[in-house]
Order: sequence, then structure tokens, then C-alpha cells
Amino acid sequence: MAYFDNNATTPLFPGVVEAMSEALAGAWANPSSPYRDAARVRALMNQAREEMAESFGVNPGDLTFTSSATEANNSVFTSLANEGFDQHRVLLSPVEHPCVSEPVRRYFSDRFSVLSTDVNGCICLDSLESELKSSSNPILVGVMAASNETGVIQPWKQVAQLCAEYQADFHCDATQWIGKMDPTDLSLCSSFTASAHKFGGPKGVGVLVSSKEHSFLLGGGQEKGKRAGTENYPAIEGMRVAWRVCQSKNLTISERESWRDSFEERILGLDSGFKLLGKNAPRLWNTSTFLVPCFDNQNWISKLDKIGFQVSTGSACASMGTSTAPMVELYHLSAGESSRLIRVSSFWGHSAEDWIALGEAFEKAFGLLKDDSSSSSVISI
Repeated sequence: MAYFDNNATTPLFPGVVEAMSEALAGAWANPSSPYRDAARVRALMNQAREEMAESFGVNPGDLTFTSSATEANNSVFTSLANEGFDQHRVLLSPVEHPCVSEPVRRYFSDRFSVLSTDVNGCICLDSLESELKSSSNPILVGVMAASNETGVIQPWKQVAQLCAEYQADFHCDATQWIGKMDPTDLSLCSSFTASAHKFGGPKGVGVLVSSKEHSFLLGGGQEKGKRAGTENYPAIEGMRVAWRVCQSKNLTISERESWRDSFEERILGLDSGFKLLGKNAPRLWNTSTFLVPCFDNQNWISKLDKIGFQVSTGSACASMGTSTAPMVELYHLSAGESSRLIRVSSFWGHSAEDWIALGEAFEKAFGLLKDDSSSSSVISI
């Protein structure tokens, strides 16, 4: 089965399961306990922290282990709200993941603004600068590095520079960036987040990198008082190993972009009704999201699954019932059109031949769907 839903989750890199199994068997002690076995686990955990912090160019003390990027993103806005500063404002891109937008709407319901964007959802830097200039209140700007839905890349480095110039905090959800693109300049952000299962690591572990001192889970002194709860060292070790693999992968991006581009050209050539979201914007090398001309996306996915290819309707969170309104509103999609979105997302294990085979599968699925429709008395739209 060919798997093309890597923006939802990635398969584990070789070596991750072995590293986690060894940690589960030999490093199971509570790292907060006072004896030698616990101290050894604590040292291993801090070694992982130092390795990841060094690769990001940040202080190890600024890197907190979390259960996920969702928890980490929530913690940034929850902590700000709990500080009790009623004058804080939040500026947000309209395409943020729900784990960013929903806490902002809950805690800053009357104190947040949505930034202007172009047709692809890239925020307008002039609009952001005007907001930063005109406000006398402390501001936190939240802009993701790249869209989990379309792969469209935000100008997050320029956002970080503007925020530094106007003394505003900048939080970047880097969940889709880390593991696919160069992480070097993320140190420009006031805070950023990542999740291991998006880059070949295990589920249930992520990081928050923040220069601000705050506590977001209370009840213990773990993670230097920032996040209570016994750390999941085996998962942290799995994330460390996966991250090491990723750091060796960023040399073939242009070639991989060309594989994806050739696939997209083939799909767009099947029928004039196929539309590629974010076509003219900078995008992650692994992501393509199409509005297909006919047939519900669930029918497409079922047909492709039977052929041997796994793709997605979009965000896994949206598939579980969370609103997809940001993308629907951005591209002015009708209810019918929103049910005809298909996302494919590759990862480092895919080859040019895999992309070619995926194009062939789409072509075959389209033909089968049309055959099914022509032989049925029910019209599929």
C-alpha cells in the first residue's frame, strides 16, 4: 500500500522502534527520582534536549518536552491569558490550525484580529506592519510556518523580523515545517512548536521552544517547573533518533519538488475541472491539494485505497469533525466544493517512481468513478 498522507502522520524512521524499546526496557525509571537509575534517565533526557536545542540554535533551557504540538500551541495562549494582562492583543493568520485559532478565540475573544492575506492565504506583511505600528498594546502574533492543508509557506522569517522591530512576541506553529525544511532561522521566533510524529518519530511527544518563562501544566516541578507530569523518556528518545535522521535529509528538496510538480501537471491535465490550491504560492515540496471536478472525495479515497494508494481529504483534525472553515472561506468554496478536496502528502521515503505511480492511480480512479457513475441511476456530484 502506497501511503501519501504524511501531513497527518509519518511512518517511523528505521531505528526509532529499537531506540524506544531499549529505553522502555532499560531506562524506565522516573527521571525526577533521587537515585542513580533515575539520574541516568534524567541525563539521557537532557542530552536529547541539548541535541535538539543545538540544531535549532536555541538555549536548551528554552526547550520543553510536551505530549504534542497541539498541547504546546494551546499552552502559549493559555499561559498568556493566565498572566492576567487584559491589554494584550493577538494577531492571527486566518489559516491557523484549530489548536491555535480555537484557544485564541476562547481566551482573547474581544482582543484578537485576523490578518489580511493574498488569494493563497499568505499574510500581507504591509498589513501586519500597520497593525504593529498602530497598536499601543502588547501584541502576540501567531502565524504558522506552512499550511498542513495546502503546504503554502508563510513569510514567517519576515514576520519574525517585523515583530522583533516592533517589540511584539511571535509564535510560530512549525509543525509541518520541522522535518521537511531547514529549521535554522526558527530561533528568530519568540516561540515555536513541533510534533515528533510529523517527522518520523512516535506519537505522543513534541516540543515547545519559548524564550518566555511560563508554566502551563501545574502540579509538579518537571521541565524546570514549566510542565508538570512525568516525562515520557522513551518517546523523547524516539523523537531524538527521528530528528537525527531528518537532519541528514534536507539536500534533495529541489529534486523532490520536481517530482511533485510533474505529478500535479499530470492531474491537472486529466480534466479542466481539476484545481490546485495554492498553485502559484511557495509550498512545501511534499504537498498537493486538489479541488476535483466531480465525485465526492470519500469516493475518490475509497477508489484509490482499493487501487493501493492512501490519500486524504485534508486535515485529520477536520476529518474528525473540527471545522474546516478557514480554507473554505479563503478559497470561497461552496459546501459541494468543500466535499471535493483531496490532499496528498509525501515524505522522505518516496521516490520519483512513487509519484508517477500515484498519478497513474489517480487517472485509473477517475476512469473507474466515471464508469461507475455512467452505469448508475444515481448521479454523483
